[in-house]
Amino acid sequence: MYVFAQDSDDRNMLRVAGLMGVLAFGAAGEGVSPSLLVLKNGQRIGYESLVREGETLFLRAGSQSLVIDASEVAPPPAAVVTGTVSKEVPEPVARLIVPNAGKHNLRPELIQAVMEVESGYQVRARSRVGAIGLMQLMPQTARHLGVNAHDPAQNVEGGARLLDMLVTKYEGRPNGLALALAAYNAGAGAVDRYGGIPPYRETRDYVKKVLRRFRELVKE
Repeated sequence: MYVFAQDSDDRNMLRVAGLMGVLAFGAAGEGVSPSLLVLKNGQRIGYESLVREGETLFLRAGSQSLVIDASEVAPPPAAVVTGTVSKEVPEPVARLIVPNAGKHNLRPELIQAVMEVESGYQVRARSRVGAIGLMQLMPQTARHLGVNAHDPAQNVEGGARLLDMLVTKYEGRPNGLALALAAYNAGAGAVDRYGGIPPYRETRDYVKKVLRRFRELVKE
């Protein structure tokens, strides 16, 4: 499960930013921001954080902020994804994992490991705090991602997209995958606030379980 968190002042500032600021924003982020977004017109936008609400993207780089429509973003180049889903995964669920692994450039074993720990592949799983479905999306998170968490296909797509965002956010850092998994469980805000895996027993146990299962699946 994962909850997006953002101060209301930040959200309001993001909302007033417009597409007219693309060129200046791109220049400000050049060489500073760790991530890059490419628009269909060829414009490159450097950013440090990205939040998606339906078809709207909210980006920030330093003191600069921008809101753009997701339709303006160029599709990523096709990625070659290696890996398989183990036979223990129910066939209908496996059919959801594999396409999303390719779409989001993730190993299917990683999505499987997260799903196994989160819900045990149970479509109707519901946690004590309200996380929903196979990938255990919180209602607020599902709204930010623009998906129906009760629909298995949308649930897995949303969870894989979120996982991809978090892996991208923390790649290049020591234990980047562990940080991404911690953020999936406790939120990126908690990971950033503590400068690493938060000192929550649930989150630390979660990261260990997912990493252990992922490594087992890769070796199979």
